[in-house]
Amino acid sequence: MKKVVAFDLDNTLWDVDPVIVRAEYAMETWFEARFPGFNSRYPFAVRQDIRKVLIDEQPSLLANISAARYEVYKNTLKQFGLPTEEADSVAQAALSYFSEWRQKVDLYPHVKEVLERLQSDYSLIAITNGNADVFHPYVGIGQYFDFAIRADQVGVAKPDSRLFSMAAERAGVSVEHMVHIGDHPIDDVAGAARAGIKSIWFNRHGARRWDDQWSLRSDSEVHSILELPEAVRSLLL
Repeated sequence: MKKVVAFDLDNTLWDVDPVIVRAEYAMETWFEARFPGFNSRYPFAVRQDIRKVLIDEQPSLLANISAARYEVYKNTLKQFGLPTEEADSVAQAALSYFSEWRQKVDLYPHVKEVLERLQSDYSLIAITNGNADVFHPYVGIGQYFDFAIRADQVGVAKPDSRLFSMAAERAGVSVEHMVHIGDHPIDDVAGAARAGIKSIWFNRHGARRWDDQWSLRSDSEVHSILELPEAVRSLLL
């Protein structure tokens, strides 16, 4: 019988913070080369404030971080003085450039080794709130995954159980034959539990256990990628 292992991506298979920092630095260079003075007028803190206002006005942007970034770019470019149509096209180009840098991740040690081991016995999928593309050549692990469910593409974000239900339906399995692995106690663990899916908390830094609003806990906990095959096997017997 088919069994499925679902992975979160950011902070589960790689550290996302340095990825975003590099991408943001690349965007500063990109904008400054085209619009001198743009960065000094709209530094990161100002763009974050604009993002908060836009999300208040359009709550759906919370589940679509790509669209939120595009709206920030377009909004700031219009404020900078670009006509609406030009601001739109430049914002699209900026988002594409950012997206390329967004894929330049550094995998945690042993990720490929463990994915290869798991792939021999299970169907692997990704469920992410981020906009990393697991099939992008820069990421380099697309060969191990059957498909990915991205919040920015479906309009629903973890911990909403619908994201997990979508994944199970697309994989063609019932929830009892699926396990989800992720670093976030609410988005990954509680979200999976609400969908009736077992979970493994990837607690890489040994954080203390938590009490979340649903009082749901992981079915297993690991501190190293190398522990995953045995943890998965114990839950999908």
